Amino acid sequence: MLKLESITVRYKDKTVLENLSLTATAGEIIGLVAPNGTGKTTLFNVIANFLKPNKGNVTFREKLQYKTEKQEIAIHNQLATLPDQADLFEELSGVEHMKLYADMWNSDKKVEDIYKYLQMEGYVKKKVKTYSLGMRQRLCFAMLACADTPVMLMDEVMNGLDVANVALISRRLAEMKEEGKLLFIASHLLSNLDLYADRVLYLKDGDFIHEQNAQNKDEKYIKLDISPEEYEKLSLVYSLPEDHLYIADHLLCIPTVNMSKEEQLHWMLNVANDENKEVTIGPLGTLEFYEHYYHGDAKAKILGGE
Repeated sequence: MLKLESITVRYKDKTVLENLSLTATAGEIIGLVAPNGTGKTTLFNVIANFLKPNKGNVTFREKLQYKTEKQEIAIHNQLATLPDQADLFEELSGVEHMKLYADMWNSDKKVEDIYKYLQMEGYVKKKVKTYSLGMRQRLCFAMLACADTPVMLMDEVMNGLDVANVALISRRLAEMKEEGKLLFIASHLLSNLDLYADRVLYLKDGDFIHEQNAQNKDEKYIKLDISPEEYEKLSLVYSLPEDHLYIADHLLCIPTVNMSKEEQLHWMLNVANDENKEVTIGPLGTLEFYEHYYHGDAKAKILGGE
């Protein structure tokens, strides 16, 4: 449904995206993770044609590109982005905003069904100037839901929402996926992405450095939270596997692939007894990968590497 080929964006002497490529299909939720200022918004702007890349192509449905005005219109009929709260009209009601988005994309979605699903009945007919931060954010998501496009780009969709509304919108995102939509979600709410994302892409130095796939949850690790001093002591006592991780100076992760159950039990019992700490076993989540790629891996430093 969507293909990015060798996307490069440069500003003077700074390269924000460099030869970035990606293929995405209908019925998929793709999470995008990176610290602020590393290119997430730039990537979304390229996909939406708000920004022309220095190099590369964006292709929709195998043939549509931003080459002619006719093709641009055809793409924008299929793609919508999460509106920013700053773009809301203070004197209009939530319902009026939702109808505006439904009309702009010729959607037949019933506005009332959407705001009832999102539990907005108590305020949706009032002017936006009376809304709290959380109400505004829910309205922005409701507007996107009213557009009902096949492809949606969402930057920090959970911003300002309480736990109950995060769960509500997470459930709706999963339903949108089942409807065959392609959803891109950039978020700092990392553990939430684990609940619904099919893939999580980690952006660094202008390109994707890792793809976390929900289908790979069988890749489990023995995990233990220990200090650098404790990790150094364990390294001297045990022959840790070469592919183990020590993430952000606190989390030891020992891969269980190719380990028998007896070997797994040996590691869990020995490490737990030595350090008197709780040991867990399971796949690495978005938060753990984020710490690994952006907060550093102390293993090389402690073991005398570079």
